[in-house]
Amino acid sequence: MASNAVKSPLFQRAVAVWRSRGVHRRFTTSVQHHSEKIVIPNRIPRSSTDILQALASTVGSDSSGPHYKYHDDPYLTPASNIDKRSYSLSKESGRKAARWILNTHGELFQHQPEDPVIEAFYPKITFNEESNVSEATLEDLIQKCFVSDAIQVYQICKSKGIELSEKIRQDLLEFVCYYNCEDPLDEDWVEERWYRQGVMGRGGIRKTWKDNGFAEELFQSLENKDSKAFCALFRGMSNYFQIDKAWQLYQEAQEKGIPLDTETYNSAIRIAPFLRESSDLRWQLMKDIMKTMADKGITPNLGTLNSTLEALVQAAGWRNTRDISLQTFSEFCSLGIKPSLATYYYLLLIHCRERGPVSNMLISILDQIEGKTFEIRDMKDTFFFVTAMDVCCNHLKNFTVARRVNEVLHTGDNYRLIGDSYKESIYHRHYFALACSSLSADEFMEIYHEMVPHIYTPEPRIMMEIMSSLKVHDGYRYLPQIWSDIIVFDHASQEKVVAEALSCTSSHQPTDDNTEITQQISGIAWDIWTRVQNQREDRRNKITWSGKMISDLLITLVQCNDYEKATQVFTEIADNQLSVLGSASPKALEVLSNAASQQNDSKIAVKIVIYAVDAGHQEAAELAKGVSSKLNLSQEQKAKITSALGIDIIDQGEEN
Repeated sequence: MASNAVKSPLFQRAVAVWRSRGVHRRFTTSVQHHSEKIVIPNRIPRSSTDILQALASTVGSDSSGPHYKYHDDPYLTPASNIDKRSYSLSKESGRKAARWILNTHGELFQHQPEDPVIEAFYPKITFNEESNVSEATLEDLIQKCFVSDAIQVYQICKSKGIELSEKIRQDLLEFVCYYNCEDPLDEDWVEERWYRQGVMGRGGIRKTWKDNGFAEELFQSLENKDSKAFCALFRGMSNYFQIDKAWQLYQEAQEKGIPLDTETYNSAIRIAPFLRESSDLRWQLMKDIMKTMADKGITPNLGTLNSTLEALVQAAGWRNTRDISLQTFSEFCSLGIKPSLATYYYLLLIHCRERGPVSNMLISILDQIEGKTFEIRDMKDTFFFVTAMDVCCNHLKNFTVARRVNEVLHTGDNYRLIGDSYKESIYHRHYFALACSSLSADEFMEIYHEMVPHIYTPEPRIMMEIMSSLKVHDGYRYLPQIWSDIIVFDHASQEKVVAEALSCTSSHQPTDDNTEITQQISGIAWDIWTRVQNQREDRRNKITWSGKMISDLLITLVQCNDYEKATQVFTEIADNQLSVLGSASPKALEVLSNAASQQNDSKIAVKIVIYAVDAGHQEAAELAKGVSSKLNLSQEQKAKITSALGIDIIDQGEEN
């Protein structure tokens, strides 16, 4: 078959064309030239997701679309913060329910078609006194981070007289000290961890170490309490703020000459501020610990630098703290220790205090880190960006610096260091608040359209600041969209938000060029009135009309040429004055009275005067004069005004 193919006319013609173009000659020459030396490059180890990461790096983030965990459907995508949280945790709750069924009815899931076996697809093994356990079982549980199971298996081994090596006992001690004898949150529950961390971190510094618990019992049971055992227990106690026992353990190790490692000394530096009262004594204790490290030949690391700065934060009000922090930072950098984002976080806390002088520390930090990507090297690295934005908003009040911080956050994969949902929300809250006060309406709305609602859903206070900014920068054309988003974000039930919206609508001045906007603003005011009037009586946070809100509503409707709606509102509040806290302002009554005079509506005009008298406004007499001079009042209407103010006012009005 091969010979026939070579002899075919089509093949011969292709060879002729190939040779006529010189391809054969060039190919042969190239092969002969490169055949002298072939260099095979070294193999580059690749993970199973490297190709996907490379492809993902070529695609930027799409702010116009929702997060991948939501349905990509505008009718199903959650917009408010509560809906986002409920949606995410509900999906995860379904997975947790499936896991519960798997673990509870494990006998129903024994089919194993896959090879190799995927352990996560099968029920979790439970242990009791009759279980066949060994040291290997305990080691496997430690590797899988099953704290309670590991403690239970250890107790079973102890009751059955199973001998355990010193190594496995040490591993177990380090394991339970690290987790404080509690099971960590399963790594599969991503959403729960995302929403949980911010809540868990608000409790402040408090002791959570389990006193006289399993960790301390295991430590006492060790025959040879060597350096690793002391280090494990000390670090566990200090991390969970059992300060007194930890310091006693540290002093015992020093007296017995037990060597400690770098991380243990770092923990000792971290708890030093809680062991002394005055700031100078705290710093002296930290220097003593670092001198002990130097005397014993312990090499400091990034943890030593960050622990020292973290301890100095506790004495941030001391006059020498700033100079000491800069000196410490410089000395560690001279040792070749590269700072992490947590290092800069502590420097910001020390130098950019709320009541202290304005510091440009953040600008100096940005000069060093702009254009760089970072990985987590310290547990507090995720606190940098939210703190930096807080400094921009409340300390520097500089949006240019805030924009630089935002650019660093979106460089490479740095957004992974934003932290949890709580830090992310605070970060964007500060960013939006600063943008509101610094940018024009058009510039701010560009940022708003880019981030809302898929990246950030503004809180009620931020929506109020946005409306206030639109009022200052004459951005009323954006008010309809903002009010629509307020409804979607479930903020329309907030009394302060509604009051600010009415204040914004009343400031709008209609012209011939903005007729469409005027109609939309009038629709906003009427929508607010309808929503408040139709709210349920048993509603928990019921909105109550105030005199300021009613005044803004009346002014808005009159200015937007909706006189009939304005009279409907006024009639309702005049007949039910107890439904309003306070009363409509004299200005609002004057505006409505002038409109009634133009409409020749003497009935409403007289009612306005009577309302002003009942409200105790001193301007009631002037309103009565204006009404009597502009309108032809009936004898009955004159009598009503006369009974309220006196005949002199009517006569003066008619004379004018």
